[in-house]
Amino acid sequence: MRSLRESQEPFAMHPAARPVVAAPVAVIGSPNSTTHFTVDILETARDRALDHAWVTFEVAERFNGKTYRKRALCQLGGIITRNRWHEDPVIRAVIKHQGALPALSGESDLTAAQLSALGVFLLDDQGHVVRRTTLSTPPPSGTPVYPADAATLQDLVHTEPGIFYAGQSPGDGLPVPLTLRHFGATERGGFGEAVMLGIFGQTRSGKSILAAQLLAGFAANPELGLLVIDPQGEFGRDRFAAGDHRVDFSIRRLLAGLRRRREALALTTDDVALEGPEALTELLRRAGFFDSLGFKGAHKEREAAERLAGLLAELTDAAGRRRPIRDLNAADLPLLVKDLARFADVIYATRPGTTPGEGQRAADVLARYTLDEPRLHRLWDEALQRFRTEPGGRRPLSHVIQQVLAERAVVVLSFAQENVADTPYFLLNEILTRLRQVIHRSFQNGQMSNALVLLDEAHLFAGEHAAETGDGARTRTLLAQSIRMTGKYGVGWMFVTQTLHDFDKTILRQLQVKIFGQGFKLGADREYVETELGKEGFARYCSLPDPKRTGRYTFMVTGPIVALGSLGTPLVLQGFRSVDDLMRANPHAFNNGASP
Repeated sequence: MRSLRESQEPFAMHPAARPVVAAPVAVIGSPNSTTHFTVDILETARDRALDHAWVTFEVAERFNGKTYRKRALCQLGGIITRNRWHEDPVIRAVIKHQGALPALSGESDLTAAQLSALGVFLLDDQGHVVRRTTLSTPPPSGTPVYPADAATLQDLVHTEPGIFYAGQSPGDGLPVPLTLRHFGATERGGFGEAVMLGIFGQTRSGKSILAAQLLAGFAANPELGLLVIDPQGEFGRDRFAAGDHRVDFSIRRLLAGLRRRREALALTTDDVALEGPEALTELLRRAGFFDSLGFKGAHKEREAAERLAGLLAELTDAAGRRRPIRDLNAADLPLLVKDLARFADVIYATRPGTTPGEGQRAADVLARYTLDEPRLHRLWDEALQRFRTEPGGRRPLSHVIQQVLAERAVVVLSFAQENVADTPYFLLNEILTRLRQVIHRSFQNGQMSNALVLLDEAHLFAGEHAAETGDGARTRTLLAQSIRMTGKYGVGWMFVTQTLHDFDKTILRQLQVKIFGQGFKLGADREYVETELGKEGFARYCSLPDPKRTGRYTFMVTGPIVALGSLGTPLVLQGFRSVDDLMRANPHAFNNGASP
């Protein structure tokens, strides 16, 4: 049977189709596959900075009698220089005494490198990109390899919506395009589904700065709402890489500079009204309310708090409608304490047959309440203040979330002012609960959401240590459930975290986009990154420069936001150092940008 793929040959590019820098830097050597290629560096390019540089080559493939032009965009790495004379033991003995050998040292060096295909594009007869494709057979040896330039990259991605240049290639400084679309229908320029992202890196690896750049790219889509959950206040205070004068970033400047201007509504938990009974009982527990009533020990306090939360959830008014927490008052407290007293007889029961409310424990709770009533009322009133929504006061949390989902607002919600020793899991629990309620209510009303939720310092809530407490375990469970549930409703997530090996595996499996910064070259983290990037990709990851010394934050990116990738090859991205650099690279998105 005659093979359908008849042949493949190097394509002699028309001068108009060649890159701006016409001189090739290498030629395809051997061996090769359809995704990885061996190249020999030309003598004229030996002094160029080629590691991590982007290059292109073109081939023509014949299929069923028709010729197809294809352009492959590749990243160059694994550069190695060899000189067979310097490897010969006899010659090395001479070199030891004489030094370099005329006409042999340097002149006989052979430099080879490896190309990893990022994407392959089908071209029409005029050399314009038609669509993404793949190579059917490896390119023939001798195919010239040209350096890519900004015009070449733009020509490859100019037809795609949501293009945003979030950094540079570390090898040649070319702008790296990412696809940052909203999560609506594809015919409206969206992804068609929510995208889940993870940015991983140790402290001072620049992960928050990259997250801010990606937020700006997503914010360029006015159809997309953004909610930033900010435990440490870095986004709320708009302070990134504090103390590092080499970096100048401001999320507010980025949003204000967009052609479709966006403004971030920065709130703290002092500005929003909590709504759930679990949040109220946790505030009371932290204030010592249950301990004062005689529920001693963390376990007994939790049981009492869960009992009170159940009572609060069942409270109704005279018309049978559920009473919101914000409408509770001082008169409700004695009735609730009486029920807690009955419950104390249940959890502390020592003799069978004790009727709840008639035992010694119930009497002890009521006696403690009577003796300490003024203070307990004060604790009750102070906790309820976090739920009040009087005119000019706090905004209900569900209304803030509704602004993001329905009005496409940009909201930064910070609880960094919660100056407590324990991680405030209950606050994130409250946010997640209200978020899911609003999403479900909108869906029931026939409205699809279109929003991205960013959780900074996500390891605090989805790390291994979070499961050490009841609240932390519930937070991990809620996060895992949320990322599975909200995606189909059009709400994506971006997790920014310092850890990998102890991060919740359910969440990790849901992330389509993974971005790795510095700090994962050893131990259990190394195994995970190597699995994600592959051996060759991990070798390149290990060669990335240390940002503490260079001041440049470099990342490996995988997933569908890689605009130039059609083969799943990890992409190296070096973040910009300032707002001005980012704006200049994206004139289509910012008012004062200049052409890259």
